[in-house]
Amino acid sequence: MTAHQPAPGLPAHAPKFAQPARTSDTLVFVCTYNESGSIATMLDRLLALKARCDIVVIDDNSPDGTLDIVARRAAEEPRVGALVRPRKLGLGSAHKLGWAHARRMGYTRIATLDADLSHDPADVQRLLDQLDAGADVAIGSRFLPGARLDYRGIRRFVSQTANVLASMFLRMGLTEHTTSLRAARLDRVPVGLIESIKNDGYSFQVACIARLVRAGLTIKEIPIHFRDRHHGQSKISKREAVYGMINLLSLAFDRRPSVVLPEPSSLECPVCARPYMVRRHSGELRCLACFGSIEPS
Repeated sequence: MTAHQPAPGLPAHAPKFAQPARTSDTLVFVCTYNESGSIATMLDRLLALKARCDIVVIDDNSPDGTLDIVARRAAEEPRVGALVRPRKLGLGSAHKLGWAHARRMGYTRIATLDADLSHDPADVQRLLDQLDAGADVAIGSRFLPGARLDYRGIRRFVSQTANVLASMFLRMGLTEHTTSLRAARLDRVPVGLIESIKNDGYSFQVACIARLVRAGLTIKEIPIHFRDRHHGQSKISKREAVYGMINLLSLAFDRRPSVVLPEPSSLECPVCARPYMVRRHSGELRCLACFGSIEPS
């Protein structure tokens, strides 16, 4: 095998973080890029949850000061940590990194939500309560009776249409397919099921829930109030929307069992020296933290 280095290291000005420690059995991770207007409030509310949890911010080297805010909080609170990536590498790959980190650190539960406060951090507790009640996976839905969605105009139309189409094509008995507000029991989700998903962008969310359903897991939806973001701007491009539709059709017509690729144990990336290498279908080993890779020999 030969090492390949497609991504530069972090700029010298990026804050330095120690490896996040595990102080509880539950990991909550949030993926960020330019979320300085909301991240402090997000961390405060997650730290105040009834269930003790560790929080890892997966940041794609935000230039707006997000990392400085997280670094100050991490210096004061051992439950807060960060995994910093050199540039924007895709929301899906950031989520896969969160799952890989939770596995390697030995967490038993994982939860995630948007960092812009469109999701209420208090709803993470509601999801964890569903896991305690017996669900394998819990999802916050904007479309169940009793839920509220603050989007208006074209954004509301796109969001509703995407989920209606997903319901129609995938027939999984769910009302919500695209949200990141989710929690899962890691002992119930097969190792590699999520980490080996091909999608690195926003379409990861639909592929992820399809794999969880098709693995026979018990999934519980709860109604939530989804608020429009108060800071920053949406990062979904037209290209991502088109690819999302292609991905949905692929999932609808390809009902073969998911190909779960084995994960290398404790193999470090040749670029960033972090242990988040996953095997791709081409045989390449790719680091979820920086996209450094090892090509098959």
